[in-house]
Amino acid sequence: MEPGSAASARRRAELLARGIEVHGAAVALLRGLPAPDRDVDTTDDVAEINQPASSELRLLDGQLAILGGMMRECLVTPETAVRPQDVVAVSQALHDIHAVRFAIHDHLGHDRLRRLGHLDHGLSELRQVTDQDKLLDEVCEAAGRAGGFERVMLSRVDGDTWRPWRSWAHEVGSTELTFRDWIREVPAIELSQMLLESEMVRDRQPALVADAGEDPRVHAPMAHASGLTSYAAAPILAGDRVIGLLHADNAGAEMVDLDRDILWFFAIGFAQIFERAVLLDRLGEQRSRVLEAMRDIEAALDDLATSTIDLTHRDDATAVGVSRTFGPAPSTASARGRSRSS
Repeated sequence: MEPGSAASARRRAELLARGIEVHGAAVALLRGLPAPDRDVDTTDDVAEINQPASSELRLLDGQLAILGGMMRECLVTPETAVRPQDVVAVSQALHDIHAVRFAIHDHLGHDRLRRLGHLDHGLSELRQVTDQDKLLDEVCEAAGRAGGFERVMLSRVDGDTWRPWRSWAHEVGSTELTFRDWIREVPAIELSQMLLESEMVRDRQPALVADAGEDPRVHAPMAHASGLTSYAAAPILAGDRVIGLLHADNAGAEMVDLDRDILWFFAIGFAQIFERAVLLDRLGEQRSRVLEAMRDIEAALDDLATSTIDLTHRDDATAVGVSRTFGPAPSTASARGRSRSS
């Protein structure tokens, strides 16, 4: 993982821990407040209070927003007004919620811009490669470094099957070696309705797996061989047809929506770069064929221009047609001189 990605992951973990702490304190405070009047509908509030804190930063931010709204109601609505001795505690909890939410928004915004900038730089470097074979050799590493992933796998899609093809890892350990052996040995996999990959091929959209062990769409042999727990995947498109898939993960760390989006943006950019390389290669082949044909035509025209004609039947087996080269054509004056002398 790139240094910036590691720092971002640490900051995300810090914010998640702080957010869960603030969420727990707010829930405990709300549970300890006196119950509101019977006329006030508290069904949704009770359900939210009983909801555990999410381990995903964006979802946790939404939960904190709801708890913050409930606390504001406690301070300003007569039907739910808190006791004077509880005002300070509620105000402090509301301040903590706002502080954490601001930090979450700031981190997510900066992290997205940082990763998009890094992705753009990686794709710019990949655009310098015009050989399609070299592009296929480099795509996994390029996706990993440009997207901030620790491991990337490239698969080919052919009709109703997909086949894992090659992979790259930031650190090659025993798990990665086992995974590479599996890639070399695995046969073509049918795109059944139960596979996540079949959904991507059908819908031409990326996907995110939060828990590979609990998701029935996950191809179990792949998850077992690779040690995948959470990963993102994106299709590689040629027109409206899926020709390949990219899978990416971060060594057991939970993947988030931004990871899926970054991989999807890379897949779109790579598809355009690869298509250009293929078209340039085909254009070069056609150019070579046209030049070769032109050389053949030039040689044939030269033969015609320098050959003589024999007085023979067209179907005479001994007629060569091109027997000797023409000499210089006699001038009119020379022809007249020979005529007088004779």
